[in-house]
Amino acid sequence: MDLNRQLIEAMADLNEDLVIATVRQMAAEGHSFEEIQQCLNTGISAVGTRFERGDYFIADLIVSGMIYRSALNEREPLRSGGAPRPLGKVVIGVVAGDIHDIGKDIIVSLLRAERFDVVDLGIDVKPERFVHAVRNYHPDVVLLSGVLTTAQEAMVQTIQALTDAGLRDQVKVLIGGLCTSEYLMHHVGADGWAYDSNRTVRFCKEVVDAKEAAK
Repeated sequence: MDLNRQLIEAMADLNEDLVIATVRQMAAEGHSFEEIQQCLNTGISAVGTRFERGDYFIADLIVSGMIYRSALNEREPLRSGGAPRPLGKVVIGVVAGDIHDIGKDIIVSLLRAERFDVVDLGIDVKPERFVHAVRNYHPDVVLLSGVLTTAQEAMVQTIQALTDAGLRDQVKVLIGGLCTSEYLMHHVGADGWAYDSNRTVRFCKEVVDAKEAAK
């Protein structure tokens, strides 16, 4: 098996020892930063697919993020000529009144794996902090995360705050988390519902692609 395929499968199988060993071997044999990164991205995308099929669980997604970060630390010295241009920019946070961040952290890892510049606002993020982030970072997408049912009202307030600040038309808003649904998406006036991790990444890519096509 060639090293590229070995790294992809090791990442997909959550085999951390083999992932790290393969990254080191590829680096020693002169494989580029970009090539190793693409293999890791392909592997972590496969993790998301297995989660959707029910083969993996939330704990597995958390482990995949940890393995990816470990591999990231191994391959970072290979970077030359600066970081590649980000695909797009996303602001993400758990809305006010909620502190459940496991899902958010998984999405942050997946988006960064796909070369998105992610501004992570953390937990219990008040509407005004989202407004400040949109005004200062000019993201393509704002992702509102929440688990508790009380987070639903916080999402309404956050989107209203963006509207009041005159920023709503400048950004796409995606909601996600256990408290969200397609109905809630329409109710709060969001542009999308992140019902799974792969859908989240696809939505962000679609937003960026649409912007590029409109230029």
